[in-house]
Amino acid sequence: MWRKQIWKKTLAVGAVLTMMLTPLIACSNNQAQPSEKGSAGAPASETSAAGGTPVSYRLGDIVNPEQTNNFNPFLKTGNYAPLFDYIYNGLYYFNPVKGELVPRLASNAGTWSEDGKSFTVKLNANAKWHDGEAFTADDVVYTFQALKEHAALDYYRLWGDARLKDVKAVGEDAVTFELNASFPSLPNYLSTVYIVPEHLFSKEDPTTFLNKTPIGTGAFIFQSINESAIILKANADFFEGAPKITELVIQRFKDSPGLTLSLQKGEIQGSTGTLAMPSLPKLLENPDNKLQRYPGLGIFAVIINNDKPGLNDPVVRKAIQLAIDKNELVEKGEMGAATVGNPGFLSQSFGDLVDQSLLENPDYQVNVDKANELLAQAGYAKNSKGVYEKDGVELSFTYYTAANAPAQNKEAAMITDWLSKVGIGTTIKMATWPELTSIAASGDYDLIQNSITVPPDPQAALEVFHSKMTAPVGQNTPGLNWMRFRDDQIDAWLDQASSASEEERAGLYKQIQDRIAEVVPVAVLYTSGKAPYSETKFTGYDTNVPATSSISLTKVQAK
Repeated sequence: MWRKQIWKKTLAVGAVLTMMLTPLIACSNNQAQPSEKGSAGAPASETSAAGGTPVSYRLGDIVNPEQTNNFNPFLKTGNYAPLFDYIYNGLYYFNPVKGELVPRLASNAGTWSEDGKSFTVKLNANAKWHDGEAFTADDVVYTFQALKEHAALDYYRLWGDARLKDVKAVGEDAVTFELNASFPSLPNYLSTVYIVPEHLFSKEDPTTFLNKTPIGTGAFIFQSINESAIILKANADFFEGAPKITELVIQRFKDSPGLTLSLQKGEIQGSTGTLAMPSLPKLLENPDNKLQRYPGLGIFAVIINNDKPGLNDPVVRKAIQLAIDKNELVEKGEMGAATVGNPGFLSQSFGDLVDQSLLENPDYQVNVDKANELLAQAGYAKNSKGVYEKDGVELSFTYYTAANAPAQNKEAAMITDWLSKVGIGTTIKMATWPELTSIAASGDYDLIQNSITVPPDPQAALEVFHSKMTAPVGQNTPGLNWMRFRDDQIDAWLDQASSASEEERAGLYKQIQDRIAEVVPVAVLYTSGKAPYSETKFTGYDTNVPATSSISLTKVQAK
């Protein structure tokens, strides 16, 4: 029987909002042009607009050169990850708008054994690879075995003593996942893994394969890449039918202001979420253009290196938490288009599993006087620069934030000013988004303002703080515990929750959130899920999913 996660039943659907943006009108003369063919190889009546004219949809995003080194979905660096949504599929897709799983390469919700230690998935018989090869159970088995054989690729630790034991093909059209213990979160974890073609990847080392010509089962087929754009064409043989647009052009930008200006001018029709938030008021003028908002899995935070002197003191981390006015940050930095974060980390996407009391608890609200009091009580004293120090350790840190990101830069200025009011000094440094991720993973930082995008499961989200997900400074973390945080009690609660009943898990998750809020391994700011898009030239967006997701863009058509 399909065992839904209890958090899905209580998602705040009302948090899914639509806001109006500016007109997206005129075409650009200086953007990369789509390929002349513009078709997916199917008859024009199937893949083009009325009259047989090829239809090119332009999607914008910041794609840096270091994000085009590979197109290997196994790898977490060196690629532009949003691209995989358009080329590949997992067994399931997690829909953040509705908070539910959507079968993709699976044909249904899957079937659990009575003891909860076996999960069988019937495969989508209509799916096939872009090169014409059949999609079979062997592809699924290969993908998950690659995670087992190369532990560095098993980002969320699917294989282990209390989790996956084996993955077996059941004929050509079904796969069974055998478990060492009950693991009810498995289906949600499966949605984090893109299935790759065994007939291609088995000839390569998946840890180093660059996959420069990616072959997937998705709605769009990779064509080419240049300095200005990534060009995809519609997959005429896509299992849900050929997209109504013939070509998807992912326009490459260096910064969010340039992207937002192109949205305003109509040079692109949408983005995967990137937007210069200070320009949002200007983008609210035309009702034909919208900003879709939904509960996000991206948790923006001041990421704190718990291994660094000074920052290894929970009192100092608590002072950082108390210094930041999250409500003002959302109002002035994000123009109100974000959700104030939970001090216990878990996103509002997880409904009633979130400990809502933490959001109103005065112990976790901005309080400059309290922050100064705590530091003084812990033996810190201000030096001549007005910065606290103790035992020769000055509370002065490097603060990384994103380059060419106006909202992030404004928020960094606000946060570092607030920190100065509690006697914590900072020196701001800029880096690109990929560089921020690399710096965080290696531990070569003090403080980083960045997003931690968690998997679509509360267990996986909270396992960000498990000690198995971190590594010493200088080594890349196997998971998202960039904070180098270690806590035996949280480890024990997470291990217990992994195989616990729904009721027991709910209680354990709240205990974990309470402890995270108290010891502050990370200072949560806000969560944000959004998709800007234009209805000026296109219609048919499916806003039951993110409007610029692959599922939606297969339905979009020119007016």
